[in-house]
Amino acid sequence: MSFEYKDELKELLPEYMGLLEEQGKIENRGEGYYVCPFCNSGDKKNYTAAFHIDGTRFNCFACTEHGDIYDLVAYMENLTPDWKKHYNRTLKIMRPYLDGTKPKKSNHASASIPEITAPVDYTDYLHKCNKNVGGTDYFVKRGLSKEIINRFNLGYDEEKKVVTIPYNPNCKGYVHRILWKSDNKYCKFGNEIFNTDCLYVPNINSSLFNCKDYVFVCEGQVDAMSFVEIGLDAIGLGGVNEVSRLIKQLKEKPSNKILVLALDNDKAGRRATGKFIEELADAELEQSYFVDSSLYGKYKDANEFLVTDRAGFIEKMKAVVNR
Repeated sequence: MSFEYKDELKELLPEYMGLLEEQGKIENRGEGYYVCPFCNSGDKKNYTAAFHIDGTRFNCFACTEHGDIYDLVAYMENLTPDWKKHYNRTLKIMRPYLDGTKPKKSNHASASIPEITAPVDYTDYLHKCNKNVGGTDYFVKRGLSKEIINRFNLGYDEEKKVVTIPYNPNCKGYVHRILWKSDNKYCKFGNEIFNTDCLYVPNINSSLFNCKDYVFVCEGQVDAMSFVEIGLDAIGLGGVNEVSRLIKQLKEKPSNKILVLALDNDKAGRRATGKFIEELADAELEQSYFVDSSLYGKYKDANEFLVTDRAGFIEKMKAVVNR
């Protein structure tokens, strides 16, 4: 098979970004920066973003996703891990740019009328995936029990080879994770904080830790479920740049729980922790929280701690909540 336009297509990454912008799939922040399609980073308040394109390559300084136009097309089009398909799809999309036949934007008034779309309900799809969850051992390998898998309606799409994680019980949005090797692991369908109910209702497993009032704030959904696995409440922000979303949530509906800031044990996680503290102060919210710099010890995050040393994870968190 000939890939005669391989290099030419790579050069069209800026044009592809422009196309995505026209379609409303990505937001331009200027100077080559965009809201990241992978982690949705982009502080609208300060009009900044971490996703940047430089020549033929893109890189997100928040979630570290990187690659070229083929990687981005594969992600945006939800393609299977087959580079030939990535090339062919990219060629099909960008052919007008290669040929110089791309139509100009219409200045007609009707072009500015926004398309009205109804909210998407993923309930049937996510329940179907949950029924097929036995087709993968991904969640088991992440240390999650059958009880947790069913409680959060976790699923598996055999055709797409992805696992599905609904944000909340209403199934109006979810994140999926691909199960093959790729720089682009996650895709969001909607964007919500995972497991928000625990901010407002008593912990049903509070007797395990003799506490009711703590909620651990994690970056990812699997990390949040790692805490729930051992009997603690936790929410998953969906990325280090989503702390503003939590501030907004607390403004709209305050929580009387004590938040334990449990973001990843790395530079990005520490930076996001600082951002949360600053924004909480700016919002003048009377929200109780605390930070334990030794929370994960030598581990990067909650799930790594759980999988590597479950007993140690439990004992450490007992010490945290019974302080």
